[in-house]
Amino acid sequence: MRKNLGFTFLDYIAKYKFTIISLLILVLSVIIILNNAKIETRIETFLPGYKPGKPITEIDDPSVQNLVRMSLKFGDKARVTVIYEATARLDKPGSLKDLRRLHKKLENFENVQTVISILNYPGAEAYIQNDALDLENLPKEYRSFISKDGRYALFLVMISIDGQVEPIVRKITNALKNEPVVVLSEASVNNKLFDELKRSMFFYPILMFGVIFAIFFYQTQSLRATIVSLLVPIMASIYTYAIHFAFGGVLNILTSMTASFLIIIGSAYPLHYYNAIFRTEVNVRKHISTPIFFSMFTTAVGFLSFLFVKIPAFREFGFLVSLGLFIDFLLTVTVGDELLSRAHRRASRKPKSFGIKYIGSKPAMGILFAVIFLVGLSFFLIPSIKVGLTSTDYFSKKSEITKAYKLLEDNFGMKDAIYLVLEKEEGIFLPFDDRNIDEIIAELSQYSEVSSVDFPRNVPITALILASRTQPLLRYYIADAKTIRISINLSPEGADNLEKVTKIIDKVMKKYNYNYYLAGTPFIWKAVNDNILTSQIQSLVASLIIVFVTIVVVFKDFTESIKLISPVVFATILNFFYMAIFRMKLEISTALTSSIIIGLAIDYSIHVGHDYGKTKNIFSSIKNVGPAILGNAFGIVGGFLTLLFGGELAMFKRIAILVSLGISTAAVLALTVLPFLLSLGRTKEVEEDLDAER
Repeated sequence: MRKNLGFTFLDYIAKYKFTIISLLILVLSVIIILNNAKIETRIETFLPGYKPGKPITEIDDPSVQNLVRMSLKFGDKARVTVIYEATARLDKPGSLKDLRRLHKKLENFENVQTVISILNYPGAEAYIQNDALDLENLPKEYRSFISKDGRYALFLVMISIDGQVEPIVRKITNALKNEPVVVLSEASVNNKLFDELKRSMFFYPILMFGVIFAIFFYQTQSLRATIVSLLVPIMASIYTYAIHFAFGGVLNILTSMTASFLIIIGSAYPLHYYNAIFRTEVNVRKHISTPIFFSMFTTAVGFLSFLFVKIPAFREFGFLVSLGLFIDFLLTVTVGDELLSRAHRRASRKPKSFGIKYIGSKPAMGILFAVIFLVGLSFFLIPSIKVGLTSTDYFSKKSEITKAYKLLEDNFGMKDAIYLVLEKEEGIFLPFDDRNIDEIIAELSQYSEVSSVDFPRNVPITALILASRTQPLLRYYIADAKTIRISINLSPEGADNLEKVTKIIDKVMKKYNYNYYLAGTPFIWKAVNDNILTSQIQSLVASLIIVFVTIVVVFKDFTESIKLISPVVFATILNFFYMAIFRMKLEISTALTSSIIIGLAIDYSIHVGHDYGKTKNIFSSIKNVGPAILGNAFGIVGGFLTLLFGGELAMFKRIAILVSLGISTAAVLALTVLPFLLSLGRTKEVEEDLDAER
């Protein structure tokens, strides 16, 4: 009896050896993740030369180097904007009482170096009477700190810290929760991104699991097969993260989405495998492994194309998803084979076919002509797509971050700020420089791209330099006797046209004998945006070429390969059509979608082409692989559409819309136009196949 039990136990282990081994590796992977997981949300992660865990001083980019240079010179680490909403206009007697209390509170926070407001701005005391502001006579240079209607006041809080500024800003924000204020800074954006990314790493995969589970269960008619189809990509995600963290990797805005992509994409491989068991019950692995492998390979190619771009975050994302897909494939043909075969043996019903069949040549031609028309139209719409990303583009319109920036824009007329740093190569700033500074400020203020220019002008420059030795406030403007900085507040128009603003400043500064440079976070955003367009073109061209070469190698027919890749090319071009229609910018999230669509959509063409190569009957091929393709498309679309629910990250929502439309387009074309193209020149055979089908 014991001997029989022993043999049964050993047989069980032998039968499910891959499953047992994978579970042991899973436990080890979870331990690695818990001990090593790190997340980075800074915009610098999208700059060429960025290295996780390394200081930004190592990034060889002028925008970063200028910001670091300025920060070291002036001794500041971060600027935080606090907007206070008064209960009454600030020209009412006693209305500044709460403003003074808040100013003092801000000064007392740990790591706060300087607080600048209308209360301590040089010369502003002349316009304060009865604890109220003389708004009617308040000069323009003070308007950076008081809103047009006198209901809002702005504080600039300079923070000095050797480590990360985000925890300090979070602490300040939490301490001000009961105050009528909003807190704005790059650190605030990073904190919100960090919170949203942590949430998305758990919320979206769970929601995706539920949606894909429902779709797959309906198609497979098997609870076991559905669970296995989702278990495989989840395990692949955990393994991938474990490998990433084990080698010192850090998650960023893009790589945090790896699990979501693997669940959506990777669940297709077990689904195809399970459907194939019912078509080929003998040597299933041999029959279906080849098309699944090439589906995985071409999908991975779409993501690996990001390795050709300079942005590290894109490269990491492409590599991690590709690695995860390879692991997913290995798990499908090992663990999946063991568990799906068991699910098949216990299945009481066959998978649903969705009534899929080839619609015929005439409807397919109609769809083809409609697509060609839209593709032609796309080339006229593509120039209207704007390129660029700002901190508010991350978030939806309902986000607190977006609302806060809107408040700044509506009441102070500014959207962002940059700095003009003036340096004297010889000598120091002297009284004759006062006129030059006044002229620079006056000229810059004339342009609509500039909301206001901030530099104390009611005190001579020599007096400011002397006073800066004892007054911390003035150190914001004065580094030493040879270096000063002017804060230029940009209007929405200026923030959206930073290159034009740079040209304006260069034009103004031509007549003055100063060394100068521009610095500020907006220039880092511009550097990222400049790389996005290049990265989009590079990854798109690379993925199309590699995918096409792969198809030619696999199918050994150049003409047929062109037909097989056509749905992918159409779907990719129409992706830009959808961007133009929905008025989306080409930015970090939307730049991903074309290569993603290429990688996913080619899967459908490969399955149709592989089956057609065996049956030579387009009706049979669509009947054979159509259900799995449609089920997979429903799963991908349903999975990505979950990104529309909950959360404040608009970039996830844009990915959801574009990928869903792209995959829907590719699936329709693969099941209609592709069969028509493959059967061209075989009219007689197709008619015979149609008669046989009837």
